[in-house]
Amino acid sequence: MEVRFLLGFIGFVDAMNDRMGKIVSFLVYPVMLVLVYEVVMRYAFNSPTIWAHETSCMLYGAHFVLGGAYALRHDAFVNVEVFYMRFSRRTQAIVDLVTWTMFYVFVGVMLWKSLPWAWASFLVREFSSSTWGPPVWPVKWTIPFAAFFMLLQGMTKTIKDSYLAVTGRELMPVADTEEAVKS
Repeated sequence: MEVRFLLGFIGFVDAMNDRMGKIVSFLVYPVMLVLVYEVVMRYAFNSPTIWAHETSCMLYGAHFVLGGAYALRHDAFVNVEVFYMRFSRRTQAIVDLVTWTMFYVFVGVMLWKSLPWAWASFLVREFSSSTWGPPVWPVKWTIPFAAFFMLLQGMTKTIKDSYLAVTGRELMPVADTEEAVKS
């Protein structure tokens, strides 16, 4: 494949996941408002709500799963740093290429299992069985969407690691990556 195509794909996916992460990050505010409202109603007015806990769980769940691709984009996941940081950048890329297989199995199963589950929920317009009974199908759709965005971001990481492992050079120097995000 031509390097320009790879750079274009990486730039597109990185920008998309940066935008998605920034948009999804705002879900923390409704979660906070709902929880504060519940605490005030429960303790100040002795009038707890039937909807606050479930709403906050749904919003936070969407926030959590949809933020995964953004976290992957910015290397926010855990490594065994005590060993990993001692490796050269090229050796790190080779180690990452081996461990990406576990990532692809995880994300593949997540996508494979969540798509029919979310689709079935959508077809029946599934609602929660709680007293409040909100629709749950939109929240269930966040899982396959998150898996898809993580899959794309994982592909960009695999491309970069493969290039580094084979050539010994970064495909996208850090300065270029930071500049591409700003524009």
